[in-house]
Parts: sequence; structure tokens; C-alpha cells
Amino acid sequence: MEAEEDVQSVLTQETHELADILGYQDDAVLSTLYKMMDSRARERLVRAASHRERILEMLGYFSTADPAMCRQFLQMVCMHCDMPMRLESRLMSVTGSVTSDPWPTLAREALSLCDPEEVIENISHTPVDESIASQGWCVKRPRIDHVESYKAAVRRFLLQRWERVMQGVVKEVRLEEAWVSLRHRTHVRPRDRADGALSPSELPQGEEEGTVEDRVTVHSLLGSEAQVTLLLGQAGSGKTLLMHCLGQKWTQDASPSFHLLILLEFRQLNLVARPLSLKELLFRFFLPPEGGEEECTAVLDFILENPEKICLIFDGYDEFHTKITHSGKLSSSFDPLCPLPMAELISGLCSRRILPGCTLLITCRPRDVTDLESSVDCIGELLGFNQRSVKEYAEQYFQDKGLNLKEKAVSHLLANHHLLTMCYLPALCHICCVCLDHIFSSGGSELLSQLPNTLTQVYLQILCAFLSRCPGSSTPLLQSHRAEVTLLGRLAMRGLEGSKIVFLSEEVPPDLVDFAAKAGLLSQVDLTHEDGSKGQGYTFIHLTMQEFLGALHIMTSDDITEAQLKKKFNLKTRWTTKSNPKTVFTDSLHLYVCGLAAPACFSYLLQLVRGVGAVVWVKKRLALVRKLLRSLAMSTNLTGPKVVELCHCVQETQDAQLAREMVGSRPCFELRNITLNPVDLDALAFVVSSAGVGIGLDFGACSMELECLDILPSCQHIDFLIFRSRKYDDRFADKLSCILPRLPTLKRFEFICGNLTDVGAAKLARALESCPQITELNFSDNSLTDRGVREIADIFPKLPSLASVSLGRNGCSLESIFILLEKITSSPFIQGLYAEGMKDISVLFVPSVDMKCSKDKTGLTVSLLNCRFTTDQMNRLCQLLARCPGLSVLDLSGGDIKADTLKALTDSLQELNISKQIVLNEIPISVDGLMVLTSFLSVCPDVVQVDISQQDPVRVSILFAGGIEKQHPEMSKKLRLIGCALLPLHLDHLCENLTDCSTLTLLDLSNNSLGNKGLKKLLDLLPQLSNIQEINVSENAVSMEGVVLLADTLCSHRNMSEVNISHGGKKLFLKFHSSKRIQSEALRTSPDMEQDKKLSLTHSDIQPTDMTRLCRRLVQCPGLLKLDFSHGSLKDDAIENLLNILPKMTSLQLLNISHVQMSTDGVLLLVRSLIDCQRVRAVELRPQGEAFIKFVNVKAEQATCRLTQYTLSSGDVEKLSGILEQCPHLSDLDLSSNLLRDEGVKSFVDSLPRLRIANSVNLNDNRLTQMGALYLVNTVTTCEKVAAVEVSLGTEERSLIRFEQDSDCGKTLSLRECHFGADHLQRLAEILTRCAAQLVKLRLSCNTLQREGLLALQNSLTTLSSLRTLEIRNNGLSVQVIEDLVKQLRCGHVQRYISIEEPWITAEAAVNLLPCCLNLNPNIHTIGVNNSTVHITLEECQNPIATSGDTSTDMSGSLSTVTISLVDCAVQGHHLVSLQTVFQRCVLLQELDLSYNSIGRVGAEFLCSVLPSLASLRKLSLETKETSEDVVLLLAEGLLQAKSIESLNLSGHMITDREAVALTRTLQNLPHLRTINLSLCYGWTPAGALELVRGLGRCLSLEGISLDSVQLDEESTVCLAQGLHAMTSLKRLNLNNIVTMVTGSPWVGATLVLLASLEGLRGMEELELEGMRISDNGVEELIKHLPTWTGLRKISLSGNCISDQAGERLVQALTTCTALEELNLSRNNLSLACAAKMGQVLPTLTHFRVLDLSENEIGTKGSVSISKALISMKYLTKIHLTSIGTSELAGLADSLAHCVCAEDVSFAWNDCGDDVAVKLAEVLPQCQKLRRLDLESNSISTIGAEALARSLQSCPSVEVIRLWRNFISTSDAQKLRQREKRLNFSST
Repeated sequence: MEAEEDVQSVLTQETHELADILGYQDDAVLSTLYKMMDSRARERLVRAASHRERILEMLGYFSTADPAMCRQFLQMVCMHCDMPMRLESRLMSVTGSVTSDPWPTLAREALSLCDPEEVIENISHTPVDESIASQGWCVKRPRIDHVESYKAAVRRFLLQRWERVMQGVVKEVRLEEAWVSLRHRTHVRPRDRADGALSPSELPQGEEEGTVEDRVTVHSLLGSEAQVTLLLGQAGSGKTLLMHCLGQKWTQDASPSFHLLILLEFRQLNLVARPLSLKELLFRFFLPPEGGEEECTAVLDFILENPEKICLIFDGYDEFHTKITHSGKLSSSFDPLCPLPMAELISGLCSRRILPGCTLLITCRPRDVTDLESSVDCIGELLGFNQRSVKEYAEQYFQDKGLNLKEKAVSHLLANHHLLTMCYLPALCHICCVCLDHIFSSGGSELLSQLPNTLTQVYLQILCAFLSRCPGSSTPLLQSHRAEVTLLGRLAMRGLEGSKIVFLSEEVPPDLVDFAAKAGLLSQVDLTHEDGSKGQGYTFIHLTMQEFLGALHIMTSDDITEAQLKKKFNLKTRWTTKSNPKTVFTDSLHLYVCGLAAPACFSYLLQLVRGVGAVVWVKKRLALVRKLLRSLAMSTNLTGPKVVELCHCVQETQDAQLAREMVGSRPCFELRNITLNPVDLDALAFVVSSAGVGIGLDFGACSMELECLDILPSCQHIDFLIFRSRKYDDRFADKLSCILPRLPTLKRFEFICGNLTDVGAAKLARALESCPQITELNFSDNSLTDRGVREIADIFPKLPSLASVSLGRNGCSLESIFILLEKITSSPFIQGLYAEGMKDISVLFVPSVDMKCSKDKTGLTVSLLNCRFTTDQMNRLCQLLARCPGLSVLDLSGGDIKADTLKALTDSLQELNISKQIVLNEIPISVDGLMVLTSFLSVCPDVVQVDISQQDPVRVSILFAGGIEKQHPEMSKKLRLIGCALLPLHLDHLCENLTDCSTLTLLDLSNNSLGNKGLKKLLDLLPQLSNIQEINVSENAVSMEGVVLLADTLCSHRNMSEVNISHGGKKLFLKFHSSKRIQSEALRTSPDMEQDKKLSLTHSDIQPTDMTRLCRRLVQCPGLLKLDFSHGSLKDDAIENLLNILPKMTSLQLLNISHVQMSTDGVLLLVRSLIDCQRVRAVELRPQGEAFIKFVNVKAEQATCRLTQYTLSSGDVEKLSGILEQCPHLSDLDLSSNLLRDEGVKSFVDSLPRLRIANSVNLNDNRLTQMGALYLVNTVTTCEKVAAVEVSLGTEERSLIRFEQDSDCGKTLSLRECHFGADHLQRLAEILTRCAAQLVKLRLSCNTLQREGLLALQNSLTTLSSLRTLEIRNNGLSVQVIEDLVKQLRCGHVQRYISIEEPWITAEAAVNLLPCCLNLNPNIHTIGVNNSTVHITLEECQNPIATSGDTSTDMSGSLSTVTISLVDCAVQGHHLVSLQTVFQRCVLLQELDLSYNSIGRVGAEFLCSVLPSLASLRKLSLETKETSEDVVLLLAEGLLQAKSIESLNLSGHMITDREAVALTRTLQNLPHLRTINLSLCYGWTPAGALELVRGLGRCLSLEGISLDSVQLDEESTVCLAQGLHAMTSLKRLNLNNIVTMVTGSPWVGATLVLLASLEGLRGMEELELEGMRISDNGVEELIKHLPTWTGLRKISLSGNCISDQAGERLVQALTTCTALEELNLSRNNLSLACAAKMGQVLPTLTHFRVLDLSENEIGTKGSVSISKALISMKYLTKIHLTSIGTSELAGLADSLAHCVCAEDVSFAWNDCGDDVAVKLAEVLPQCQKLRRLDLESNSISTIGAEALARSLQSCPSVEVIRLWRNFISTSDAQKLRQREKRLNFSST
């Protein structure tokens, strides 16, 4: 009986472990065990909820079954299932041996009762890999024995490794004290349960990822349900030590669920280059089985069959030389014997494709995990020491070093804040202890000053401590071991560059090994090579020491260049990208580099640098590091992690200036989603404190220990502090409450999106009482209730500087609102309470120091949006509000307020004393309620506006007098009742309420149902509304009857000024003049004068009868009337009815019919208004766009007609012509864009002689062909008054006819891009012949002239006896044609100017063309080529003879030509040789210009050879932009033979000192020289400049000198001044931009010296001193001379720093210069005073032409003065007012109408708006000579641009309007450009 009880009790005790084992078995095994149960028990299994419950049900069944059955069941389990040896031994001991018959009799009997087909359904679990075959009963025991043997070997192996690792470890490692901050990256995967279901605890809870951190111990990591865990830790945090400790604990059965624990290190795996199989990985690089291949196979099979019993630990992933393969790239099948690349093998384990179900733990530094994060279940970050741990470790370290040393070292460690912060990292704690040990052991307490301040200095001390162990050490230690330290540094750097920690024995010299081993800097490690052989390697004692030595190498080795240092120096980040997750190998190298750049490390570096220049070299290296840091400190785009790293770098340098620059570039340090440790906060504190300026810290979801908060008080100057994360709870707040009182400068505190409750809020509130500087608090999005709100509200009076508090998104109720209102009643500092439901609650305050002024200005605002009030709550609210002092605004919008609740509010309105506004949006109100609210306008004097809109969304507001600016003693009132379903019957009540409201100015009753009847009632109320200004009755079903009624009222009601009706009455506005305005205007003008009135009926279809009724009413309108029928449609009958009444409408000023749909006949009817109504001044019609008829009060003297964009047939043109024939006063006619084509144009020009048109006809864009062009050309012969015809058939079709009343002025013909054929040219020739006596100018441009017709045209040109100007440009003429033309035009009675442009006329062709023309026509007076255009002037022939048949020419006689020029036409020196004969024949040649060519030395020599023959030459120009040697020298010699030269231009030439001497000698030998131009010349030295200036000074007869932009030194400038003073004939002087050779800017005293030299030069006519910085002193000197310069015509003083006062005196002095034509004062400091003086002086200068005041702050008032002056300046041709400091230039634009000669106007860069553009559009047609208008960089929109485009139709002279950089979209610009090509929107 004892045995029976034993087997049942054992089963009961082992139930749970057996359940785990059975849970991983396949279906066949479980089915076998299930069938051992009886049928009733099996039915219960089917009803079980899950797979595990079925197994537990089965185990429970057998634990209570017959002992024999229980024993047989356990025997079956042992046979089929793998289990730990302990468990299997126990079960077999209680069950006995396995019988030969595994099916006991009882089981067979039970099965015999079952249906053979019976299957247990709904049983499923995770299958084991089916590829592994069953081993059978007979081989199970040996396999388990092999596994147990290997397990024991692993235990011994891990213990041995643990013992080696623990050597030298000071403190016992306790896994239960090593804490990990755990965050789940993916939902935890259960361990492959049979049903695959998740337990309730495993289900996702909806938590936001990372919102709450779990803190667990390292020991519990292997007991968690996560299969793949990633353990992060900084270098030195103890990851490797803890992993070995986990292995040691496993050997003690601390993790019984794992049968095997395998620990691998990446630093070992890095030595493997070839692919490995799983078998090789486990048994070659961990522990080979002792039992040979049989044991190896058995263990591998066990691992593959039982992966859930295996734990794999991979230590140091950050040391892995590559990144793992993405799981999607792995092959689906896996063979444990097939080699795979290491990265793919690791990836397969992480992704569970290899050993699915095994537990995998990987350690890594925090930065190198991006490629792992997607594969792991959870990530844990190892937490460092706290202060208690540091103390324990230090005491343990100094335990055996004497009590005195222990107490001294521990106390200093805990007292030194910086060292203590470092010690939170275990490795650094050990290093700090070693450092203190070294310092105290070396010199005692007197060395306390040498305590390190930075991590780098700690490592320097550590290095010295290690070096002191070596024999032969002497001070200084680094210098005595310089060679060894240098080699170690080089080795360390080589390893870092190659991502290598382990060095093979052959890589380290033996001597270095001995030295480093004695010093303790290198450690020996056992290695396993790829082939399995063992070896030895070396590592530095820690990676951080390797990095430090690497940094030391960088800072002391000249092998590292500056470029290499820059490349190695970069900030590390704690975030990595998925594109490149593996970062550089080092973590701290950059920190040590920065630390070594600190001044304290300078002496250490000198010990390691050899050479004489060591000090300079080290300083340069330190300066480079600081420079790199400075560029990073000034950057504003660093992420939070990099900001923290930068703080560490700055702290290491101990450079306060760097800290200030870093803080200065960012007002706040934003840190997001990173783990912060005390070391980070310490670095942050150093930067913030060293900067000395206020800064903010924003911690968002940053993990930090509470010890981090202890460091915050050391961060001096913290202005604001923000914590936002669910990680921050009451415990965090409790700690923070101890910190806040220690932050004296804190002004803003936010604790948001956290887990703060009332308890934490109370502690924070008490702490904040000690922060008097606090201005802003934010506790939004926490877990506060009404109690917590009260705790915070209680501190309001104790914070005098408080400005705002936010409390939204908490768990409070409406009671919190009442709590805050109670505080308002007792606190005068609260300015506003804002709440939106409970989502957003905020309180605003007025600081106590500003309370009085702010309170008077703004008052109290209470905004309670979307709050649901009951009637009792509303009454309570009103009671509290009535006690609130200075209530200004009350907003209860969006609340679900019932009718009785609303009544409670309205009943209390009188008691609330609200000064500004009540808002009740989103609250529906009945009509009765509307009337109650409306009555407040009359009942409550302070209510000035009631706005109610019942449309969606509902808007209700009541405005009080305090809510608007009081501009008048009597406040106007406004009422809006929009969409309130008002009927005519409601108006009675409304009118009663408004009867006593005489100050009502606006009434809006739109979107109601008033109709015509309601409108009538409203109009009857008008007499009582004496101050009404606007009434809106839109959307009130008003019909045409109502419109007629309104027309009657417009005529009869004196105050009504405008009726605006649109869309068939849907939009209806009435506007009025106030009675007071009418009275004031009547006093200023005639008492009988009526006001302007306007009626607009737009977007409507006006029927003929309605038109008649409407217009008849308007006949009686007493004031000036404007009618607007735009955007509608008019039938012909309606137009005819309008025209019938039009003459009777004597007050009509404008009829607007823009965008009106009408027929062509209707359009022609409107044109008849020119005849029917003599007051019509302009008719402008177009189908889409602006269209109108304008009237004058009396008979119009002239009228214009513009009819564009229609499609007019020939018949329409005939009708139009018939109408226009009857108009005697037509000035301009525009028929452009009407698709007239040739037929329509012919019909029009046939009638043209009968039309009386004064100015012009515009026929642009009418699709003309060459025949149409000829029709237009023919008008010069058929119509006597036609003065000019211009035709262009190009992309911009242009057809224009101009008229002149004086027929003696001749006619002009311009043909462009007509491309005439032979027949067309023949007809053109005939037309030209008919007007031979009248045509004075012919222009042919861009035409294709065919040879056949060209001959006829040439012949006709010879008959044009009156022709004065012939311009032929780009017509494809050959040289032969040009020669024939020149020959045929050789004689004439008048002087002729011929201009021919062809692209081939350049270089040699241009030179050859000149002699040809001169030989063919002896009458050529001047000839020249400029660019590709030849210009010829033919002198008048006194005795012309016909020579058309004479082909002979005199090649030897002299020529009468006086001017020859070849300018900018690519001529080279050798081309000029062909002109030898020409120059010899031109004995009268006076002017020669060869500028801007490349004549070079050859050309200069040729010129020198011909100069002696040019005895009459007076002017020689040789300007250049190229550099040629000896050109000036040759010219100087040649000019000695040209004694007649009067003007010499050598601008742009390089003049050496030698050439300057030669040129000086030449100038003195030119007795007739009057003008010299040496501008832009260069190349001389100071000596050469002086020689040249002296030579100029001797030319006393000079009248003009130009030295623009030349370089002179001080001596040369003085010499020039002396020479100028002696030139009494000087008239023109250009000294612009003269600079000194040394500074590149004007010499300070140069200007005064030069200006003083001008005394006595009474003949001065032009003076240019731009860019000379003459300043006010120079102006005063200049003013002295102005009274004697009565002939001065031009003065330019741009860019001279002239003040406003000096400018005013200068302008006043110009009154004596009566001949002045041009004044340039741009780019100075002129302002209002100077502008005002100009307004007075400029109108008195009758010859004035050009004014430039750009880039002066003239301002608005100054522009008014200029505009007044322009009215009298009718001869002004150019005015530039670019960037003059005001956008209000409409007055200036209006004044341009008086400048009828203006050609060039600039208002650019003034921020002008559409008002200026519209005004310019009005003025432009009056500026008939304007060519260019610059409006770039203003604020002109499409509206202004369209107005300018329209005006250009009347401005044929305008060439371009610049509109770049305005508020015009690209699409609109393109459309406008298509309409008008002269609008330029580009920058060029």
C-alpha cells in the first residue's frame, strides 16, 4: 500500500513539470496517453478550454486512478518523452522496470471498449521538427546519458570561466542587485503552447509602447516569457561580467528550466571568417563534447529536439564586425550541418528559424541595435550604480588599504560631485577608485588639487598609475615611457580602425607585451581559431582604455593629419538609422580627444611629443579640436542624443566659452526617448552653468533614475523645465519636489503626459511655493482629480510672477471650474480662465507688478467651452461670476444648455457687469429669445452689438462698449440676425426694439424670410435710423418688385448711397451716408449738393420691362449715379430700352456692363450711345472682362471706343463703321482681338477716310495675312490723316494706325515679320511709289524678302524723295543686296539715315563691307558697324544726278566721310589691313571708333601706320575689355603723329609704368587735346600712377577728364588735385569709385582734397563723384563751389554717405545752378528734410530731366513732397525711386500724369500694393513717351497686374513693365504674359 501511495504522490508533486514536458509532445504521443483513460474521462477532455487544461485534466485523472494504472502511465511517459535525468530517475524508481509489453492489460481493456475510429478533436499544439526521426525505446537511455555528461562538462567549463573573470573583481556580483529597465519591443511570444492561445496576462493591454518601464533584475531575465532578449549597457556597465555570473548561477540550478546554457563572445567569433554550421558554432567555439562524435551527435540532436530547454547567450554584439542578415533574406530550410555565414546564423537564431523556442540573450552597447530591434521580444537597458552602491564598492576597494586611506578616499569620492557622477558606471567607479588610490598613495592630501575634473583626466591618472608599476619609472611618467606609450597608442588606434579588440600574439611585439603586462594595460586571452586550434591573444584591460590610448595617439602623433583628425571626429548618437545600423566601433574616442584638448592636459601631451616645435604643434592640434567643437556648438540642427554627446565633449574641454556658444545657439535642450544617466546630467549641468545665460530643459519620455534629479540644482540658470512621459509618476514627483526649491531662476515648469495623481500634485505644489520666479505651470494630461486641482489652486496667491497654469486632460469634473472661479473672486491677479470641457483648462494671470495697467487694459476673461450646465449649476456659475472683479468676456459656447438654463443666464446678465463680450456659440435660441437679446441694444446702453447666426454653426455674441475702441463720443451699435427664420410679422416686434436705437449703424437680416413685404417694413423704418450705414437683407426672397422699390428709395432717401443686388436678389446690401457726414460735407460745399449714389444689379438676367421700370425710377436720382449690370445677361430689347432712357439720365456717370452676355447687335447698340448721348466719354466693351460706358456732366469734347475680343464679321464691321461715321469727336478706336481677318480689315479701311478719328486705331490680333497687312499699309495713300502704320505678323500680332492733324509732318511705315512673297513685295513697292513724296521713315524688320520682289522694292526706294530714315533689320539680306541698296540710295535732296542689321555683319565681313559701301556711294557722311548693325548717314546732295544705270565707281578719289566706327563686332587686328586704302582716301575723317574689339598689337601697329595720313582726325576711341601687351605703348608712339586729336578714349586698357611714361609724354605733345578717358584702366604701380597724373596735370587745356574706378595712392591723389586746380577750362570731371591701392576703398582725405581743388573752375558742366564717401564734410566743401557753377548740367553723388541735413543744404545750394538737367543722389542717407527741400527747389529748375533718389529712406512724407514737385516738372524724362522706405506711392504715381516726357520710371523694391499699380494704370496712357516702368519686388497681386495689362493697350510706346518678385502666382503670370508680352515677370 505504501508503494501505491508513493506513485500517486510523486505524480501529484511533479504535475506542473510534467505538464510543461507533455505540452511540447506531438499528437501521436498524446493520443496514446489519452487512450489509456476511460471514455467518460475522454469526454471531459474534449470540453477542456485549452491544450494545457487537457493535459492537467489527464494528469489529475491518473493521480487519482488505480496505482497500477498510474504506474503504467508514468512508464509510458518516460518511454516517449525526454526529461531531466533527475525527474526521469525519480519516476522510474517508483514505477519499476519497463515491461516488454508497453500496453498493460487494463489499458487494453479500456481501449477495447472504444470505437477504433474515435479521435480526440480540438487537440493541437506546436509541432516539433518532423525531420528528426524517433530514436526508439532502446536508444533513449544512452542519449540522455550523453546529454547529462555534456551538461556536467558545461557546468565545469562555466565555473572555470567564472573563476578567471572574477580575478581582481573587488565586489561580489549579485544578480538580484543588478537592475534592468525593460521595454517590450514586440508582444511577448508564449512558449509554443499546444493551443497557440494567449493567457489573459499575455494579451496586449493597449499600452502605448514605452509608456511605462518595467524594472527587473538581471537574474529574472532568463525566467521571463521573452524568447529573444536584448540587454543594452554602456561600455563598462558590467555586461560581460553579469553574463558570466548568469552562467555561474545556472551551474547552481538557479535556472532549472534550461538543460543547457551556452555562452559565446562576439570578440571570439570575429576571428572566424568562413561560414560555420550550427554544430561547429556550438562545439568548436564553446565546448567540444568529451565523448567524441557520438556524444556530439547526441547533444546536437537533443538541442534540435528540445530548443525550449536551451539558453544561448551572445555577449558583445557591438564588437561584431558586421550586421546580421535581414530575416527576409534567409533561406526557409535549415540544416544544422550546413555552414552559413556568421551573420546569417545569428540572424536565424534571432528570427527563430533556427532552434525555434530557444531562449536567446544578446548583450550590446546602446547604439548598435537597430538591426536587432525588429527581431527581439524585449529590450532591457542595464542600470548603473546608485550612490549607495558606489559607497559600498569604494569601501570594498579600500578595505585592505588602511582605515585612514579608506575613509579619506571614500569621503572625497562622495563629496566630489563630478567624480561621484562618473562612478554611477561600474567600470568608471573602479577606475576612479584606482585613480584616488594612486593620487593619495603618491602624495597625500596636498595632491587634492590634482583631482581630475573630467573623464579624460581620470584616464590620464590611471595611465600614470599603471606606468608607475613598471621598473625604471621616473617623473614625469609619460616622458619616461614615451616610446612604449606611443606604440600602445598606435596599436590601440589600429584596432579601433579595424573594429578589433583582440590582438593575435604575432600582432604585438614581445617587448611591448612584457611592458604592457607589467603595467597591467594588456590582458592575455585564450583564443580558438577557425580550424579549432587554440591560441593566445591580447586585449586592453577595457575597451575604454583602448579608446583613450587611441585618442592619445591622435593628439600626439604627426602621422595623423588635420584632415584625418576631422574625419575621425564626429558626434556619436544613441539613435541609429536602419539603412546603416552598425556605427563606428568607438564609443568614447571623440570624448577623449576633446578632453585632451583641455588646458589641464597640455603638459601631458608635451611629454609625448618630440621636437623643437612641440609646443606650437600641440597648441595647433588643440586649437583644431576646439574649432571643430565650435562649429558643432553653433549648429542648430542637432538631435537630442547628439546634444548630450556635445555636452560631454564641451565638459571634457572645460571650455566655458564653448558652453556659452552652445547655449547661445539654442534656447532649449530638447531630449526625446533616450536613457539619461547621472553622467549625462552632469555634462548638461556643466554646459548650462558655464554658459551663464538662461536655458530650458525639455525631457520627453527619457528614462532616468531618480539620482539624476539630484544633479539638476547644479544646472544654474534653468529658465524652464519640462517633463513629459507616462514614466514620470508620483514617486518621480516626490523626488522632484525636493529639487524645485533649489532652482532659483526657474520660470516655467511643466509636468505633462505623466502619471501624476493628487498626492504627487500636492507635493509639487508645496515645493513650487519656494519658486517665486515661476511664471508658467502646466500639469496637463495626468491623473488629477478635483482635489489635485484645489491643491494647485491654493498656491496661486503665493506665486507673484505667475502668468499661466494649464490643467487640461485630467480626471477632474465641473467642480474644478468652480474651485478656480472661487480663486478668481479672491485674487485680483487672475486675468482669464479657459476650459474646453475637461480637455483643456488653463488660468492666465497678470503679474502683480503689472496688475494695475494690465487689468485696466484687458480685464477678466472666462471661457467655458463645451461644458454641460444644469440650471442649478448655471445659477451657481452666475453667482460666482457676479463676484468676479473686472469681468470682461464670458464665453459659454458649445455647451448643452437647455432653455431654462439659458433663461437663468439671461436673467442674470444685468448683474454680471461684463465690460466686453458674451459668447454663446453653438447654443440654439428661439425667436422670442432673439427679441430679448435684441432689446438689450435699447435697454442696455453698454451693449453695442448683438450678433446671432442660427445657421450651422450657430454663432451668438453680445458685445459691450468696452470691447471696441471708442472713436466717437456717441457709440455706434450693430445688430446681426442671420438665418433666424424671421417673417414679416416678426419685424413689428423688432422695429419696436429698434425705435429707440438711433445709433444703430449696421443691420444684418440676411438668410431670413422677409420677402418684399418685410423689405417694405424695413424701408419704412429708415427715417428713425438716422445713423444707419449698412443693411444686409440677402437671401430674403426679394423679387424685382423689391428692386424697383429700392430704386425709388435710393432716389428719395438722401442718406442712402448704394443699393447692391446680385444673383437675382439673393445678395442684397444697402449702404448709407451718415447724417453727420452729409452735414459736414454740406458745410464745406454747396448746401444743395447731392451725394453720389450707386445701384448694382449684378449676376442677374434683366428683362426689357424691368429695365424700363428701373431706369425710369433712376431718372429722378438727384446725385451722381453709377449703374452696375455686370456678370449678367442683357437682351437686345433690354439694351434698346436702356438706350432710349439713357439721354434722360443726366446724373449717370458710369454704366458698368463687365462680363455681360449680349449679342453682337446688342454690342453695336451700345456703341450707338456715342451718337445718342453726347455726354458719353468712353465706350469700352468686351465679352469677358471689364466693360463700361463713362459719362461727363456736359458734352464730351473727345470720346474713345474700345471693342475687343468679339468675333465680328464683315457685315458687323460695316454696321460699326456706319455708326462711327456719325461720331464727330472720336479720338481713339480699339478693334483688337476681334477675328476680323483680311476681309474685315479691308471693309474697315475702306471706310477709314470717312471716319473722323483724332489719334489712333488699334487692330492688333485679328489673324491677318500678308494681304491684310497690305490693306493697312495702303491707308497711307488712301487716308490723308494717317501719319503712321505699324504692322507685325509675328507671334505678337500688332496692327496700329496713327493719325496727325498736321499733314506736313510726313508718314511712317513699319513692317515686322510679314514674310512677304514676290507678289506682296511688288504690291508694297507700288504703294511706296504712290506715297513717295510723303514717306519719311520706313522700317522693315525680321521679314523674309525674296529675291524676285526685292528688286522691285529696291527700285521703289529710289523714288522715295522724302525718305529720311530707312531701318532694315534681320531680313536675310546678302552683302550683294546691301551693296545694291547703298548704291541706289547714293543721291537725294535730304539727308538720310540708313540702318541695316544682319547677324553675319561682324568681324571680317563687317570690315569688308565698309570700303564696298564707301566705293559705291560717295555721299556717305558717316559709316560704322556696331555689333551686327551697319549705320550709314548720307549727306544731302546739292546737284543730284541719276546714276541707276551707271555702274562705274571712282576708286581713287577722296571721300567726304567724317566718321568711321567698328564697335563691338569681333574685329581683330589683321582685319583692319583692308581699310588701308579707305583711310588714305578719307582725308576729312574726324572721328574713328574701334572700341570693344580685339585689335591687339597688330591692330595697334596698323593704326599707328595710318594716323599720320589722318590729318583731320579729332576723336579716337579705343575702349576695351581685354588685356593686350604693349598696345598703349604703340599707340602712344603713333599718337605723336596725330597732332589734331581733341578727344582720346583708352578706357579699360592695361597700362604699365613704362606705358604710363610714354602716354604722359604723348599727351603733352597733343596741343589740341580737350578730353581724355582713362576709366577702368589698371596695371600701374604707385610710381606709374603718379607719373600719369603728373602728365595729366600738365595738360592745362583739358575740358573733360574721366578716371572712373582707377586706383591711385595718396600721393597720386594729391597730385591730381593740384593738376585739376590749374585746369581752368575743365567742364566735365568723372572720378567715380576711385580707390586707393592699399585698402581698396577711397582714401579718407582724398575726397576733401579733390573737392577743394575744384575752386575757381567756373565752367564746370558735369561732375560725377559716385562711391567716394564724401560724407557731410565733402558736401559742405562742394556747396562752396556751386554758386559759381551756373552752367552745371549734371551732378552725380551716389553712394556717398550724405546725411539728410547735408542733403537739404546741398539741394538748397543747387538753386543757383539754373542749367541743371540731371541729379543722382542714390544710396545715401537722405530722408524727409532733403525731400521737402527738393519739393521746393526742383520745380524752379526749368531744364531738369533726370532724378535718381533710389535707396534712401525718403518715407511717406518725403514722397508727398516729391510728388508735389513732379506736377511742375513736365520735361522730366527719367525718375528712379527704388527702395525709398515707403509703400505709399499712389500720390507719386498720380503725379506722373504731369510728366508727359517721362521715358524711364522705377518704383521697385518699395512693397507697393495694388493701389499703386491701379493708379499707374490710370496714368500710363497720359505718358505717351514712356518706355520702361520698373515695379519689381513689390506687393502687387494679380489684380494690379491685370490693371497694368489693360492700360498697356493705350500705351504703344511702353516697351516693358517689370513685375518680378510680386505676389503673382506662376500660372497667373503666364496668363498675363500671354495677353501682354510687355509684362516681364523674370529677374532679367
